[in-house]
Amino acid sequence: MESGRMQVMSRVGKTLVLVAAVLLVGAAQASAWEIVRPVKLKVPYSAEPGGEPIGKVSAETRGGEVAGFLLLTKRPVGGIDWFGVRIGERPNDNVGWIRASQAYTVDARYRIHVSLERRMLAVFRDRDLVWKVRVVVGAPATPTPEGLFAVHDFYRVSDDLRPWVIEMTAHSEVHETYLGGPGRVAFHGRHGSLRVPWGTRASNGCIRTPDWALRSLRQLVPVGTPIRVS
Repeated sequence: MESGRMQVMSRVGKTLVLVAAVLLVGAAQASAWEIVRPVKLKVPYSAEPGGEPIGKVSAETRGGEVAGFLLLTKRPVGGIDWFGVRIGERPNDNVGWIRASQAYTVDARYRIHVSLERRMLAVFRDRDLVWKVRVVVGAPATPTPEGLFAVHDFYRVSDDLRPWVIEMTAHSEVHETYLGGPGRVAFHGRHGSLRVPWGTRASNGCIRTPDWALRSLRQLVPVGTPIRVS
């Protein structure tokens, strides 16, 4: 009788340990995203770890923000550690490699998810939903690209895109260029000629977002914050 009870208690104990381990792993995964920030004004990157430089990333964005690049992977080559990051150039699934010694990492506490099916933008802090809102996404002929991207830059504007343009690392798969720019996808306002009902597919690929949500994004998420579009 006593032996059976001890066996039951042992199984319960093992179960509790397993549950605790699962919860810890889940918590770690929830905040596992990291943002890479260069330590110099200009830092070279290559197409593969240990490869020849093909360009440079800046420690500051064009909008004057502290630059950040979503960390995708890490790899040592020849005794040197490399960070594989989302540079923000075409193609949308690009990876640029930066020497780990030329950058540092910070936790990405927030993440953004855009559901194209629901036309919904949601912001999470670790595992917790902060808020969600209906948005306007790309029209069938000019769809919003799907994938894993990051916040690229912020701009204050006063036209139909107001109050903020929040650029993503993603580019349109239809427009090689757009209004003189590289066809980069962004969150922006819905004013003037852009005013269509929320929850529709009507944009040229960008995500039209309510003013209050743009202001909240501007306050909450730094450059490099992960964005999942699916």
